[in-house]
Amino acid sequence: MKVVFAVVCAVLLLLNAGQVESRSHGGGDRAPPKTKKQYKLFVFGDSFADNGNYPMADLTAETRAWYYPYGTSDYEHGTSPTGRFSDAMVQPDFLARILGKEESPPAERRRDQDGVDPFGMNFAVGSAGIVAGSRDAPNFGTQVDSFRRLVRHGIINKDLTDSVALVAFSGKRDYARVSDMTVSQIDALARNVTSSLAGGVEQLLKLGVSKVLVDALPPLGCTPWLSRPNGYGGCDANLQATSLHNAYLNDKVFKYDDVFMLDLKTVFTDFVLTNNPDAGSRGKRFKYKLEPCCDSFDEAGFCGQMEDGKKQYMLCPKPDKHFYWDDMNPTQAGWKAVMEELEDPIKHFLEISS
Repeated sequence: MKVVFAVVCAVLLLLNAGQVESRSHGGGDRAPPKTKKQYKLFVFGDSFADNGNYPMADLTAETRAWYYPYGTSDYEHGTSPTGRFSDAMVQPDFLARILGKEESPPAERRRDQDGVDPFGMNFAVGSAGIVAGSRDAPNFGTQVDSFRRLVRHGIINKDLTDSVALVAFSGKRDYARVSDMTVSQIDALARNVTSSLAGGVEQLLKLGVSKVLVDALPPLGCTPWLSRPNGYGGCDANLQATSLHNAYLNDKVFKYDDVFMLDLKTVFTDFVLTNNPDAGSRGKRFKYKLEPCCDSFDEAGFCGQMEDGKKQYMLCPKPDKHFYWDDMNPTQAGWKAVMEELEDPIKHFLEISS
């Protein structure tokens, strides 16, 4: 009997030890750890977010992302162009990493070939605008319509629980003539553009998207597109478009609890303004703040342009030293730095753990 009793005690002791080992130190008052949500990601926008939706065709300013030197730093894809308007990854790729994935969900144009990825879908198209658009570069409203149709027909799962949308527009297409416009004209344009953006965001929420991240307009006057006339020595003084757009965006879009602003204006400004006292360490991140890595010889030309087999552009040796890649879009290093600054606010908004 003593032997049996000893064995029983030993078994009970082992079982109890297992229970104690699995219990949190500090007792039952401690909250359980957060569980990382598995978000689906849907992307809308222009060259800031396109990962291969603009159709492949002969080299032009619109199709340049399918040609060298785009993708030259993209070791994940064999240093080849993938339709991304950068030397490698772009904004939704870094958002995807925050969500626990390697890169943006696939471009919508690949759906017929590859099917629908459970992670989501990217509808962004380079050269698109929020209002302005074309057959090859559908605007924001048309991109949302495409998403709606796929949901309605069950091609995209109608259960959009724990889904997040990124709305990422650079502003170049909608504000293409901003340098020649009066303040009153810019104001009217900004009202129209932001009303269209608000309408699209409302549609996404009505369709069941849980959370929407919307880019504030970056400082247009600091882009190589508008700072080139100054020899990249400073930002164009005409910044009314950015200020007006973001003010109306705040009133029309960010009033919703499930919509969050990605403050590109502040973060971009801190990285690229040479004499910004508020920039701190951000201001020292890039050696070349306004000068693009890939710069056309001709002000009306574009990165990657060729004529008679000759390059019509200059290419820097180290893209990671530049914030901007071309006339409008950041380098991979630029986007990485921007999204690192926004990572904690994004995680807080989406209630996901580190």
